[in-house]
Amino acid sequence: MRKLLFTDLDGTLLDHHDYDFSAALPAISELNAQGIPWIMTTSKTAAEVIELKQEIDNPYAFIVENGAGIFWPPGQLKPECLPSHTKVEQSEQGYDYISMNEMELSDAIELFRNYREQLNIDCIGFSEMSAQQVAESTGLPLHKAEQAKQRYFSEPLLWQDSQTKLYQLQEMLAEFHWQLIKGGRFVHLMGPSNKGQALQYMSNYYFQDWQDAIETMALGDGNNDIALLEASDCPVIIRSPVNAPPKVNHAKVVLSDDFGPKGWNQAVMNWLTD
Repeated sequence: MRKLLFTDLDGTLLDHHDYDFSAALPAISELNAQGIPWIMTTSKTAAEVIELKQEIDNPYAFIVENGAGIFWPPGQLKPECLPSHTKVEQSEQGYDYISMNEMELSDAIELFRNYREQLNIDCIGFSEMSAQQVAESTGLPLHKAEQAKQRYFSEPLLWQDSQTKLYQLQEMLAEFHWQLIKGGRFVHLMGPSNKGQALQYMSNYYFQDWQDAIETMALGDGNNDIALLEASDCPVIIRSPVNAPPKVNHAKVVLSDDFGPKGWNQAVMNWLTD
């Protein structure tokens, strides 16, 4: 049986306060030594993850924008392991990628803007904001704000209107299989995909490649990780210093002993030695 690991980033592999991952380096080294793919699975954009992958020794594919897209480093994708008729595109950085959405983001944004005008909604999307405006709204440094704007599959909205109008817009977009998910600072315009579906897709990809049974591990700390954790064989909730653990419906779910990357390191090392 082969092993495959999926991990959230912020608050899980990366420390909640300072984004440090040094406490996880022993487990990362062991994963790489054993040749076990570990797939970053995040709400971040591809541009943000590519920069992070240069800091962390991770040569594998990754999942972005809450499961809406999957990227492979240049030359790594094996098309024969994908379902037939899969549309593969290439990013400016040379990464092959697929979308888990049926509708293009540009079409979904146009649809949203039409409904926004109809309902006279007070909100603005990242695609309409400058990098400086995004930086001011998020607290990110300017270059990080520029990366956060480089979205392929979803659109954060700075919502300044009522809950009633949010419900109205949700119902209208649902007819086209798009959803509005309320986060901490923003409402996110997203397709029907999630991290759990992306895990299942990548598990099948590796099964086609390896032709062997696979045991998956998933690690996450937030509500947007619930689908990821529930889709895995060995789910680990990473203890958060600021939020209560998400409620995960899985017989084998465990809660890490420590916070963030320390808890991540311990959980992964335990899994590798089982």
